[in-house]
Amino acid sequence: MTKTILESLESTESRRAFPGVIFEVVMPRAATNKNVFIAEVEGLRGSEPPRHMHTLEDEIVVIKEGTITYFIGDDIIPASAGDTVVLPKNIPHHFVITSAKMKITLIATSRSFGDFFCGLSVPYSDENIPAAQRPPETRRKEIEALMNNFGIYYV
Repeated sequence: MTKTILESLESTESRRAFPGVIFEVVMPRAATNKNVFIAEVEGLRGSEPPRHMHTLEDEIVVIKEGTITYFIGDDIIPASAGDTVVLPKNIPHHFVITSAKMKITLIATSRSFGDFFCGLSVPYSDENIPAAQRPPETRRKEIEALMNNFGIYYV
C-alpha cells in the first residue's frame, strides 16, 4: 500500500510552511486511526484562501491569538482568543484575519485534509512566518488541482 503524504513525513518535517502560514502537525499519525488531522497554525493577514467548500471533512478551529471573521454559508462569525468555530463540510466558507496575525488549533475530521495541507507546504525550520503573497497563476492551478483531489472546491 502506498503511504500518504502525512504518513511519509519524518518527525523533522512536521513543522511546515506556505506563504503567510506556518503549522506544526501535532497529532501522532498512528493515534489518528486515519480519521483526524490536528495542527497548530499561525497565519498572517492576507494569507486567507478564497471561499471554498470541503466535501470530506468538518473543520474545528480553536482561536488562540488574534481575531478572525468567518463567513460560513450566510453566517458571519467574529472570533477571538478562546472561541471555537465549526466549519461544516458541504457548507461554503472563508475567513478574514482581522488582526496582524493569528494562532489557532485546527482539527479536521478527515486525515486526508492533513495530506492536502502538507501537499501545499514545505518543511520549515525558521521561526518567522513567511510573507503572505498571492501565488502565481501556475501555482494557483496546482493548488486548485490538489484541492480537487481532496474534495475541496472553490465556490
